[in-house]
Amino acid sequence: MSAGFPLRPEEFETRWVEDIFGAPSGALLSLTHKPVGTGQVCDSYRFICDWREGDFPASFIAKCPSSDPVSRGAAALFHLYDMEVGWYRDVAGRSDVGCPRSYHAAIGDDETQFALLLEDMAPASQGDQLAGGTLTQVRSAIREAAALHSYRPESGTLDQYSWLLHGTKNKEYLQQSLPAIYPEFCKRFAGRLSADILEMGAELIEKMSSYLDPEPFDPCITHSDMRLDNILFDESGEKAVLVDWQTATLGSGASDVAYLVGTSFADPVERAAQEKALIADYLAQMADRGIDRDADKFWHDYRRYAFSGFIMAINASVHVEQTERGDEMFALMAERPAQMALDLDSLTLL
Repeated sequence: MSAGFPLRPEEFETRWVEDIFGAPSGALLSLTHKPVGTGQVCDSYRFICDWREGDFPASFIAKCPSSDPVSRGAAALFHLYDMEVGWYRDVAGRSDVGCPRSYHAAIGDDETQFALLLEDMAPASQGDQLAGGTLTQVRSAIREAAALHSYRPESGTLDQYSWLLHGTKNKEYLQQSLPAIYPEFCKRFAGRLSADILEMGAELIEKMSSYLDPEPFDPCITHSDMRLDNILFDESGEKAVLVDWQTATLGSGASDVAYLVGTSFADPVERAAQEKALIADYLAQMADRGIDRDADKFWHDYRRYAFSGFIMAINASVHVEQTERGDEMFALMAERPAQMALDLDSLTLL
């Protein structure tokens, strides 16, 4: 453990885990682990604990740096590990957002080394990004979005959290890099995405500065990757738990809502039929939490941020390890919100 904490599952020592949970030496007889999840920029494992004594968790989830150097490099470039560690270290336990409890959150100075020990949320299961979600699941996630966007620290302001400020530099990078990245994206997905989507993307790239420049009114903490792969649900779909906080930043709540709705519905007809009711639910919940949003302004911002999932797909697809599942996931992440942007005539707002 050269970093002072384990970086790979085989480095987890029983004594170190005992210290994390405040257990006496020898209380943990053994640890076993297996991979869990389908993350693109870090590796996650479920650890099973055999305790000799004490009321300690029977299992926990550990998140470690990706074993793939390309993905690790992308995580450092965009400060992804720092944002997730910051969320769990500074905010998660103080909010009422549905997310795992953090047992340990540490990160190295170069932001390529980190360790997160989190509550195991089993039997909750990951949403299915490829198949799409149910209306019940999306409604449940909307409730957690309202809880997140209404969070304010008891003392100080949100910009006291340095890890929330990485978003500004990330926006600058996107503005510079997307024109170079987009032709590669088009070449990779030309046989999978329709011509009208790729043409819309080309026009969006030309207007990227207009898309990125405006500062959100009354910024809040946004998850910024609120899609089904990053949400756990109970069997009924009525309880949602948000995970994978590697893109947490200051932004507009409308961006998270548009991203969630745009990427979650496999059927664009169902999405179009449900989106205004979902937005009404979100605004009502924000109002219940003491934050009133103008409905017309929010609808305008929702239409404008319809591109958020599409942009994430473009950028992420060329910065992480390429896999068959990953390619299909990125294609759907691009296709669904792009169709939403076309339906909502979102380009006219840039």
